[in-house]
Amino acid sequence: MGQIYVKLWRVFLVTVFLFVTVGCAVKDLSHNPEAVDSITTQYIYTELSADYPRFDTTVVCVDRVKMTRQDNIPVALVDIIRTDSTTVREFIHFDYETISRVRDVMESEESVSTAQIANSLSISELNAQLYRQIVLRAKGRIAVGH
Repeated sequence: MGQIYVKLWRVFLVTVFLFVTVGCAVKDLSHNPEAVDSITTQYIYTELSADYPRFDTTVVCVDRVKMTRQDNIPVALVDIIRTDSTTVREFIHFDYETISRVRDVMESEESVSTAQIANSLSISELNAQLYRQIVLRAKGRIAVGH
């Protein structure tokens, strides 16, 4: 029961933080580590389960997403069911440094593809796509929570 209160309190704080920092105007929060952390946390809880199968064609569905932190870095524990009926748990680290590097590549070249981002940063295309979603939310190009 205590875990539920902790999660509700976190969601409340993230929501209040985003309303206070974002307000009604669209601001670029992608250079603010605290804002990116809040957006990442909200993304893991709300959108990751829908985005994962869209970006990985070997995934039939996401069974469960749980967030934890490792060295204060948000980590998503994603239980997925693959097309061959196997169930796998994936660990996705959403560290600010990598998200910032993705942001820098996106800012340097407006029409850069996910494959180009992944190749230039030596990360998987799936991670590049997920990080890109967070950057777009932080820049206000995708509504947070949608």
